Amino acid sequence: MLSPNKHAGFSVVEMLVSLVAGLVVVAGGISLFASVIISGNTTLMLSRLNQDLQAVGDIISRDLQRAGYHPSAAEDMALGAPTSGAVSPTYVFSTADDLYSASGAANPSCIRIKYWAPDPPSGSGAVVRVYNYDSVNKALKVSTSYSEPTSSALSSGDCSSGSKLVSDDEVLIDALSFELVSGSSPTGMRTVRVNITAAHAKKTELSMSLQRQVKIRNDGY
Repeated sequence: MLSPNKHAGFSVVEMLVSLVAGLVVVAGGISLFASVIISGNTTLMLSRLNQDLQAVGDIISRDLQRAGYHPSAAEDMALGAPTSGAVSPTYVFSTADDLYSASGAANPSCIRIKYWAPDPPSGSGAVVRVYNYDSVNKALKVSTSYSEPTSSALSSGDCSSGSKLVSDDEVLIDALSFELVSGSSPTGMRTVRVNITAAHAKKTELSMSLQRQVKIRNDGY
């Protein structure tokens, strides 16, 4: 029995055991906190990537829906055949001229969209937009012209310029392609499927794909 003037304390072994147990509990708490932070950041990155990808899909889809529009197109069609000086046929989407495939590619990665805008920013109604994929920089690019479209087919030169549609600080475009959907009409292909695959620039293992099918207003097949 301990004498009244003496106090019992922890032994060295007991202190070491308590210290180790405390460290284990603290390490578990830190690990859990770190996991929550990492999971939250990953969710935020995926959400931002999805937002950017959906926005890109919306932009391209809206342009595709306007492809071929011209205010006199309906009148020209009613006449059976446009006059030699008619402008509207130059806006018609051509599956042969307005899609470009790089050598060895399974599907086109470059598309030209032509339409007449009632209130364009340039003051002229003509809008010619080319979307293309820069595989070297993993970027989706777009170039815009407000000149009357021509009937010449797209070339590699047409599909190698433009401004980035989305910043590569957060998004890297891994693939872009345009597919013609067969059987979409009795006479030919009137639907274009847009395929985009992208990854987060700071965490490339985070990736997702987007697919949109857009019916073309009219085409020249």
